[in-house]
Amino acid sequence: MAEKVKTSVTFETQNDHSFSCIVDHEFENYGLIGYGKTAREAEEDVYTEIEEMRKIDGRTDVADIEITERKFDVGSFFSYYPFFNISSFARFTGLNPAQVRQYASGVRQPTAQKKQQLNDAIQSVIATLSKDSRAFCID
Repeated sequence: MAEKVKTSVTFETQNDHSFSCIVDHEFENYGLIGYGKTAREAEEDVYTEIEEMRKIDGRTDVADIEITERKFDVGSFFSYYPFFNISSFARFTGLNPAQVRQYASGVRQPTAQKKQQLNDAIQSVIATLSKDSRAFCID
């Protein structure tokens, strides 16, 4: 069996509102892409694909992967982290909730400026949660 490869993955929302998970590492003799009804299902499908390539195709050159970074479009972000309510997230970050819902559903594509606003908003949420998590714990 091949060694474990550290890699990033890119999630994309498809036109039919399903999701893909593309392994960014370029392997010599194959590529890895998973599909699913949710972003997490698409990620799990990548691992299923690895096992199927080994068992069904008899391949011994298929590496295990360790995902070190996940890249999302707006729809796949909210699919992967469904506990984020789009409207509440938008209000918390000062973005227009209707506009964020349109980005998440694929009806509209965010401009480069809006993508940066969304990334800044996500970083703000992460910083807030990180800071607040030190102040309390659930017993």
